[in-house]
Amino acid sequence: MKRLVCELERLENARKLRIEIEGKPLLVTYFDGAAYAMSDICPHMGGRLSDGTFENGRIVCPVHHATFDVKTGEVNERAKILFLKLPTAKAKVLPATIEGGKVFVEL
Repeated sequence: MKRLVCELERLENARKLRIEIEGKPLLVTYFDGAAYAMSDICPHMGGRLSDGTFENGRIVCPVHHATFDVKTGEVNERAKILFLKLPTAKAKVLPATIEGGKVFVEL
């Protein structure tokens, strides 16, 4: 089911937004002229990805610094504590589209 999440202009200005749809927290980002959506919950220990740093198409979890590709959810850098790298699952991504100046996510 496709759901409207925001106006494109809002996302372009913010670059990343936390949106909640049907009780599901989502991180919606704007990168390279496209919108991307993923669960806002880090698969490592449940941190809010939307509170992390977003740069070059990657979001860094603020809890243990796991880094995820917003396009694919792939782990670019595993979570770590001090010098220990911890097992980190791929983030859940959802299809996002831009249509008529609005951003939609497929749930």
